[in-house]
Amino acid sequence: MTPLAVGLVQMEIADRRARDNVDRAVALIRGAPRADLYLLPELWSTGYAHATWRSSAETETPRLCEALQRLSAERGARIAGSLISIDEKGRLTNRLWLFAPDGRSPASYDKGHLFSPLQEDRYLAAGARRVRVAISGWTAALSICFDLRFPEMYRRDALEGANLFLVVAQWPAVRASTLRVLARARAIENHAFLALCNRTGTAADGMEFGGGSALFGPDGSVIVDAGLGERVVVATVDAGLVANAQSVAPVLELRRAGLDW
Repeated sequence: MTPLAVGLVQMEIADRRARDNVDRAVALIRGAPRADLYLLPELWSTGYAHATWRSSAETETPRLCEALQRLSAERGARIAGSLISIDEKGRLTNRLWLFAPDGRSPASYDKGHLFSPLQEDRYLAAGARRVRVAISGWTAALSICFDLRFPEMYRRDALEGANLFLVVAQWPAVRASTLRVLARARAIENHAFLALCNRTGTAADGMEFGGGSALFGPDGSVIVDAGLGERVVVATVDAGLVANAQSVAPVLELRRAGLDW
């Protein structure tokens, strides 16, 4: 595993204004420090503007995917973020796309755990598969927001070799402390880095989002923290920290049948 520079693109999102959002995202990434991977928030192009999702998925998402693929090549870096998309059965889904600068077909993960208080289960189809991607010797597992509350998913990824979790979110400010606890726990219990990119600012309906995008180390340390405002922060994941966490408390190796599964 080679050191990997991860950029967290913490941005304000203008609900229903996809073109404004993509212009802002592109500007933030172009103006950001050099990174090997840039991570955008959940549903960064639309927000939770449910009435626009079908038209956005049909008309805007293909264009945005092309734009991100070009930007990935331009920056020589992978770019990831979730967009309202259409799955193979014609259903709407919250899909986390991961684009590579060499133009290969992007990896994608459909949000597996839908958050009913925001009516995701009414509008979206849930994903049914885990997705792990090889990046410069790292094994990165993809997940979205509410997924963080389901630790079994992350443990399964870790047992399959994941040592870097990529998490995009639209997590409200009122539950910001919960987000941090869950993200740190998923990193600590699996001896993995966790890169979290959350929305910041105020939604059209007045909901405040907490920002707090951060890179957590496999020991739970906060390697970089974006705070509250709109900004891009970059930090590097180092394999030495993974090895050190594993040597201190080899929890994956010490699991016991009948107790832990």
